[in-house]
Amino acid sequence: MNVRAPALVSIALWTAALLCLGCGLSGCGDGAGSSGDVLVVYSAGPRPLAEFACKQFTKQTGIETQLFSATTGQIMAKLEAEKYHPRADVVVLASRFAGEWLKRADRLRPYRPAFLTPETTHEHWHDPQSYYLATSAAAVGVAVRRDHDANDLDWSDFFDGRFQGGVVMPSPSRSGTAADFVLGYVLAHPDTAWTDLLNLRKHGAQIAGANSQAMTELLIGSRHAIFAAADYLVFKEIARGEPIVMRYPKSGVPMVERPIAIFRTTPHADAARKFVDFYFSRPVQTEIARLHLIPALRDVPLSPERQAAGAFKEMPIDIDQGMKQQQPVLRKFQYQIERAVVVQ
Repeated sequence: MNVRAPALVSIALWTAALLCLGCGLSGCGDGAGSSGDVLVVYSAGPRPLAEFACKQFTKQTGIETQLFSATTGQIMAKLEAEKYHPRADVVVLASRFAGEWLKRADRLRPYRPAFLTPETTHEHWHDPQSYYLATSAAAVGVAVRRDHDANDLDWSDFFDGRFQGGVVMPSPSRSGTAADFVLGYVLAHPDTAWTDLLNLRKHGAQIAGANSQAMTELLIGSRHAIFAAADYLVFKEIARGEPIVMRYPKSGVPMVERPIAIFRTTPHADAARKFVDFYFSRPVQTEIARLHLIPALRDVPLSPERQAAGAFKEMPIDIDQGMKQQQPVLRKFQYQIERAVVVQ
């Protein structure tokens, strides 16, 4: 693979995300034993995880960090704006496709901790050349209110009207999880995907904003199900006692790996490598599990809520096909599904 080849990813979508940027660089860690150099970390959420990792890293190593926490789209827009004056040393993203784009744009340097072996981690999550490594993962499924639950759900149930008028879906332009679902579903079902997604709208599905907006509608009872829900966010609400369940459609669900990477331009390569090592340490991986994500290390126990949801079948997504089709697929969804005037 030519890692210098330009990737066909929608920079326009990422740049647009920068317009709603409400976060800034903030200090992280207690500053004890500062070496005078600061490691700049850009990280997608959950923000508590990013803050925990930075603070504990500083406490353990004495290396100060500066954290910028935002969505993956906002981070990618910021990186593009800073392309000729880079600031970040390390990035943690919530999309493998974003990591792959940075790799193919020659923005990253390879690194892999020696302890990260096929026996200790989920090997297929990581870039084969180690330009990025998945720290954790989530899956995309369906969140359903208990009074509308059915444990044999498949995606087709949302295309044939089983949840008529009761479905909300996060917008792929605001939710990386929803974007990964749309791309994965189109790649897995090329002959029927667009008809299926149009039927989803015909049966009254609302395309909402971000994941939080869709979750609010589910929790207040105005909708019965979230289509293309990020499972770790659902488990968070279940742990709070909300009357909802997480279901994985039986035909398969997309995995959303969350990669970490070091920038080629970093002047703090040694500190950056130490930060990557630390992200795969037991304390951080345990915090990842506590926040209901799937840890990269195999021997870290899953959260009780995730364990209770059971196993799922993974929907395979070819990374090369995904990179080629991401922009046209998401643009087509935006204009032909999300913004379309649909007769119900």
